[in-house]
Amino acid sequence: MRIQLKPLGSSDTLAVSRQGSVLVINGKAFDFGQVPDGATLPAAAVSCAWLAGPVERVAGQLQITLLLPHLDDAPAAARFPVDILNPPDGQVLLPTGASEANEVTSTGVVDWSQMVTQEMKAQATADRHLAEVVAETAARRSTADAAMAPLQDAVDIDDVTEAELAALKAWKKYRVALIRLPDQAGYPATIDWPVAPA
Repeated sequence: MRIQLKPLGSSDTLAVSRQGSVLVINGKAFDFGQVPDGATLPAAAVSCAWLAGPVERVAGQLQITLLLPHLDDAPAAARFPVDILNPPDGQVLLPTGASEANEVTSTGVVDWSQMVTQEMKAQATADRHLAEVVAETAARRSTADAAMAPLQDAVDIDDVTEAELAALKAWKKYRVALIRLPDQAGYPATIDWPVAPA
């Protein structure tokens, strides 16, 4: 477990204790054992005013950010706290020196429906990438359409040169290649983009 501390000028007190994946914060017990590796639980999903960031499990390690209240004359260790790594079960020693009793008085509420799993993150990343690919394809297609329009006009009015006819054919081949991008084996993760005519 990694507990990151964010200093906060305040006369309030904070008591933290640990029992495995359960953190008792000022008497409220929060069991974060349900957070799987790679998942993120937003701070808004946890009914704890002392939580200053999301709860995450990275490479098997639970990571939590808490506000650390301190008085104006607090020592530098409280005003510029370092992370607390793998504290043993029991009372967590804070740099403010607070050692108040921290008995469980209630169970903290966690809205688990807000948790974002590693799979959900991967899907969101894939969806964003696909949207970027679709947008890039549309932009290239628009360029091809704009280049083809006057060339096609020349063909339609039977006033086309050999060079214009060749250019039209090249742009049409390019546009067809764009249309067939989804047929590529690695699409959309890897794409062999066609080269636009010069």
